[in-house]
Amino acid sequence: MSLFVLLPALFCVLVVGAGVVLYLRLRGKEARLKETLEQASSLDPLSDSYELTAIDQMLYDRCCRYMTERKPFLVESFSLQDLANAVYTNRASLSRIINRFSGRNFRQYVNYYRVMYSMELFRNNMSLRVVDLAQLCGYRSVTAYYQNFKKVMGELPSQWCARIRRKYIKDLKK
Repeated sequence: MSLFVLLPALFCVLVVGAGVVLYLRLRGKEARLKETLEQASSLDPLSDSYELTAIDQMLYDRCCRYMTERKPFLVESFSLQDLANAVYTNRASLSRIINRFSGRNFRQYVNYYRVMYSMELFRNNMSLRVVDLAQLCGYRSVTAYYQNFKKVMGELPSQWCARIRRKYIKDLKK
């Protein structure tokens, strides 16, 4: 009779022991997996990948060429999605690439092109007023144009225009 009680008890001890061992192994694997995921998330996924960096550079160059040649920034409603569609990529990747290569977010990137275009316009036609430049460059308001011009150039557009006019007149007198 003791053998009939001892065998099931021994079986229960073995099952419980095997369960504890299995539990500890799984817990160890879970901890190692968690540690690996934490390490992976702290790394820049592009830092070790030359190919992805080269592809990103090509995409950024394509964006710059598109902005320069097509001048889509002249449309007030131009968006990140519009640019992403034009260069055949998605918004998230394009935003990351613009941030990484230009040091600007998308709005700042677009405003940079608008300011540069306004300077080009003014150099070609010095009779343009600041209000005209703002409208011709895709700004909804003159205030936004003033703020963005100052961020990009470090001076107000009216000051810059006056300086360029003075320089032009000075060069004509020579």
